[in-house]
Parts: sequence; structure tokens; C-alpha cells
Amino acid sequence: MLVIDEHYYNRLRDIIRVRVGIDISCYSKSFIARRIEFRMNIYNIKDYNDYLRLLECSDEVKAFVADLSINVTEFFRDPDVFDRFKELLKGYRSARIWSIGCASGEEPYTIAIIAKDNGVRCSILASDINKNAIEYAKKGLYPSKSIRNVPKDILAKYFTLTDDGYAVRNDVKDMVTFEVRDITKSIYTGQFDFIFCRNMLIYMDHVSKERIINNICNAMKPHSYLILGKSEYVHNCSMLSCIDTKAKIYIKV
Repeated sequence: MLVIDEHYYNRLRDIIRVRVGIDISCYSKSFIARRIEFRMNIYNIKDYNDYLRLLECSDEVKAFVADLSINVTEFFRDPDVFDRFKELLKGYRSARIWSIGCASGEEPYTIAIIAKDNGVRCSILASDINKNAIEYAKKGLYPSKSIRNVPKDILAKYFTLTDDGYAVRNDVKDMVTFEVRDITKSIYTGQFDFIFCRNMLIYMDHVSKERIINNICNAMKPHSYLILGKSEYVHNCSMLSCIDTKAKIYIKV
């Protein structure tokens, strides 16, 4: 794997901050190194300086930032997590939900479908750092591989098969508001009943994880829920208590 020394890392960070206004210092250096190596291989670039020059003078900087978004996603990914979410949702008539790092939109639409199917009025904020992913998500149109975990009755009820793929029904799309947003800079106060932040913290450094968790806690109502990825966990946060170690669900105490 590519190893980046401090000088080159600082140059990379400064180029991206100046050109697109995003601070990559929240990501672990090993994750950044893997993304750089991936992008350099696309162009068959062998020298790190050559890649930095490409970032300075082309749209490659936008492609690099887009690659920081975690795009491995599908509808009803980890069905047991959504089964647990459905159980918790039964106690609500209405709920405000935030899907952080929503990528191409499968997660927030899954949340919307579960809420609608269980008679819960929901307003969902879905955010990601990747502008292209957000634009894709807004269309609500997906290939068959994205819907392989969708139960047949749900597929028939909430999707329309078109020549271009499976389209999410408009009344489901209307439940979700998509935004380009950097979670490391987002400050909310007590707005949300549920926050999904799955499979993103594992790519962050320790300091950034703590800052993100703090920002998330500020956005949670008392006794609201945070749902993380299955390999993620919260350390030393007095505001959160784990209620499901398998599904990685925390409650704000």
C-alpha cells in the first residue's frame, strides 16, 4: 500500500481544502492512502507529485472527493438491523430521522418505506459529502442489484419497474430531503428521533470520530436512537448507552 509522508499529506490536504472547501483531515491516513492509490492507478500515475499536480489543475479533485464517500449500499442492507429499527419505530406516530453518509440513497428510502408501511409519519434528512451521489439519490431510480434484498410485497408496493430500472414511488421520495453536507462540520440541536450513521466512522481517525459522535449527540432528542455499522462502536461517551450490541444501536440517556 502507498505510504504518504507528512509533507505530501499536508500538500494534499491543502489542495483539497482550497479547491473544494473540504477538510480531509478527519479521515484516517490509511484510508486516504488507499483512495490515492486507487485514483493513481486509474491514470497509471506512478509519482505522487504528478498526482498532486493533477489535483491542482483539473476536475480530478472532485473525483477524489467523490471517492471518499462510501458507496457500498443497497436496499435493506443488514435486514436484522432494519427489523430492530421497525420494532423501535412502533412507539412513534411521527419521527424525524437523519441518514448520515447516505451515498446513493438506498438507506434513507429503506427507512421511508419501513415508516410508511408501518403507518408512521416520517421526515427524513439524508446527507452525504458526495454531490454526484446526492444527485443520483434524488432520482430514485435503481438497478436490479440494488433491490435484491427487498421483499417481493414491498417491491410491488413501493417501486415501479421501468425501462431504466426500479423507480421509488413518489410518495416515498417525498419523505426524504437530500443534502450535500459534511458531518464533521454539522451542528444541530435536539432535532432527531433516529440517526443512522453506518459504516462511516471506521474510516475516520480517533479525534474525528469523537467530534462526529459529539455532533450527532447534539442533534439527538433525549431518549432518541443512534444506529451504527456492525463493526463500529462508541467509546467513552456518557450521553449514549448501547441497547443492542449486535445491531449496534445506542440510546441517548
